[in-house]
Amino acid sequence: MLSLMRKHARNWLMKVILGIIILVFIFYFGSLRGTHEAEKILAVDDIIVTVDEFRKEYRQLLDFYRRQYSMELSDSLLEILDPKRQVYDSLLNQAVIRAKAEELNLDVGAEEVQQAVLSNPNFQIEGVFDLETYERRLRYLGMKPEDFETLQKRSLIISKVERLIKESVKVSEFEAYDLYRLQNQALRLAYAKIDPEAFTGTLVAADEILEEYFDKNAEAFRIPRKVKVRYLRFPVSDYLDSVSVTEEMIEKYYYENPGLFLRDKETKEKEGGEEDDYIPLEKVRDRIAEELAEDRAFYKAYEEAKRVHDTIYQNDNFEEYAAELGIVPQETEFFPEEDPPDELAAVENLLRWAFELRPGEMSPVLSDEKAHYLVKVVDEQASRIPTLEEVRDRVENMWRAEESLRLAREKALEILADLQEGKSTLADLPEEEFLRKGETGFFSPGDEIPEIGYSEEINRALFRLSGKIPVAGEVFFVDGCFTIIQLLEKEPIDEAEWEKRKEDVTASLLRLKKDILFRSWLEETRNAMMKSGRLKIYARPEDL
Repeated sequence: MLSLMRKHARNWLMKVILGIIILVFIFYFGSLRGTHEAEKILAVDDIIVTVDEFRKEYRQLLDFYRRQYSMELSDSLLEILDPKRQVYDSLLNQAVIRAKAEELNLDVGAEEVQQAVLSNPNFQIEGVFDLETYERRLRYLGMKPEDFETLQKRSLIISKVERLIKESVKVSEFEAYDLYRLQNQALRLAYAKIDPEAFTGTLVAADEILEEYFDKNAEAFRIPRKVKVRYLRFPVSDYLDSVSVTEEMIEKYYYENPGLFLRDKETKEKEGGEEDDYIPLEKVRDRIAEELAEDRAFYKAYEEAKRVHDTIYQNDNFEEYAAELGIVPQETEFFPEEDPPDELAAVENLLRWAFELRPGEMSPVLSDEKAHYLVKVVDEQASRIPTLEEVRDRVENMWRAEESLRLAREKALEILADLQEGKSTLADLPEEEFLRKGETGFFSPGDEIPEIGYSEEINRALFRLSGKIPVAGEVFFVDGCFTIIQLLEKEPIDEAEWEKRKEDVTASLLRLKKDILFRSWLEETRNAMMKSGRLKIYARPEDL
C-alpha cells in the first residue's frame, strides 16, 4: 500500500479520494467540545474551532487510517497523507460553510436529523434501524447519542448548503460526448527525443567560463552555517527496571482505549464473531504491560534529564556535572541545518535549538522515541561563499548540466520550427547521437505514453492536435529529454458504445462539475471571509 501511495502521491485522483475519506470521517465522527473555553486555532464569526477539537479529530483520523490500512503509520505514509493538514482544512471548511448557512438562515429540523440517523446503514441490520447497534457503535466512538445527533445536524446543514450551490450545474450532450472522446479515443504519435547528455562531451570548461559562471551563481555554492554540539543522552531503556505496571493499570488502559484492540479483517475471517468485537484482554495483556512500562520509563528518564538540566543551568557546569554522574558527553562533527548527524536526526526540535543557541549555551530537554537529550553548542562556523578552487568540481558539473540543457533545448526548438514551417517531417529527421525517434503505437490519453513516459503537459496538448495541426506547438521535457510529438492517427469513436454509456458519462461529468463549482465557491467564500475579517486564523497545522 505504501509504495502505491508514494507512486500516486501527486495524482489528483488520489487527493480527491483522500479528501472524500476525510470529509466523510469528520462529518460523521467528529467531536464536540466546550469550544469557547479552550485555546482557539480559528474562528468564523462566533463559530470557534479549538486545539482540543483539532487534536481529538486528529487522533480519530489516525485510528481510522490504522484500521483502513491494517498497519502502523510510518513517517513516510504520514507525510503522504498529511493528516494534520487534512483535519485542519476540513474543520476550517466546515466552519466557513456553517457561518454561510447562518447568514442564509438555513437550518435543519429534528425530524430531518431523526430520519438521517434511522436511514444510516451503519446503524441497520438487514436494512432496518437497530437501536442496540446504534448505541454500540456510538460507545465505540466514545460518544453520547445527543452529541452524535448534534453532529448529524451540523452535517445536514453543510450538505444543504452544498446542494444549494450545486443545483444550478447542467451538462450538455456535447460536453459529455467530448469527455467520452477524450477518455476513450486512442491515438498514435510519432516522436523525437533530444538528449542533453549527448551534448556534454562537446563542452570545454575553460577557466574564464567557469569564473564567469561562478561569479553569477556564487550564492548557489554558499557553504551554510555549521555547528558542533556536545550532548548528554538519557536512554529510556536504562529506566525500565525501575518501573512497575499493575493489573489495574493494564485493565484501565484496555477499557479506556477500545479502538486499539478492535480485531482486524483477517482475524475476523479466521475466527468469526461480530464485526466490532475486540481482542480479549488476556491476549494483549503482555503487550499493554510492555507499552505502559515503556511509557513510565520514558517519563522517568525525562524527569532525570530535567533534573540534570536544571542543575547544569543553575551552575553552568555541563561537563563537570556529567562527570559527577558518570555520563560521558558525546560530541558531533560540524553539521549544517539541512544535514543533522544521524544519531540526532530523530530528536524533535534539535535543529531549532542547535542553530538558535550561541556557543556555550544549552538546550532544554529534547527527545526522540528512545531517549532524552541535553544539547550544548560548543562551536560554530559562519556561513560563507567559498573560493572557486574549493568548489571547482561542483561548479563545472553544474555549468555542464545547464549548458547541455540549453544546447539540447535550442536544437529541439530548431527542429520544431522546421516541422511547423513544413521544411521537414519527423520521419525525415536523421538519426544522430543526440536524437532518437520512433512511434508510440495506439494508447489512451491520461496514462503513461508508450516510449515517451508520463507527462501531464503532453496529455493536455494531445486534445489540441488534429489532421490540420498534427505537430504540438511546444517542446516537452520528459524523463530527461526534450520531446517533440506529432499526431499520426486517431481511432474512430465507437458510436454504439457511446450510446450505451451516455447516461453514465453525463452523470459522472455532472458530479465532477458540481464538485469543481463547490470547491471554487468554498475557496472564494473562505478568501472573502478572511479579507473581511470574519475568518480569523490563530494557528496553522504545522503549529499543532
